[in-house]
Amino acid sequence: MLVHLLMAMMIAPGSGAIGDNRGILRDPVRGPTPVTDKDLHPSRPPDCRTEADVQRAVEQVRNGELGECWVRDISAFNRRR
Repeated sequence: MLVHLLMAMMIAPGSGAIGDNRGILRDPVRGPTPVTDKDLHPSRPPDCRTEADVQRAVEQVRNGELGECWVRDISAFNRRR
């Protein structure tokens, strides 16, 4: 009787060897996860190379934009045209 039960378990389709897939937990499929507690800061633009670049960046900052280049000398913001 026990032999018949054992043979039926081994012949059953999809059963494979005893204990093949037991105990193996598959990871759930993960999609994009929203992030709410992180701040992303834009990278700093490159340094301004010429005086024309400095003036253009100063005007952009005065208009509330991020300048195309980084003004190293703060006194450029105090200069008048």
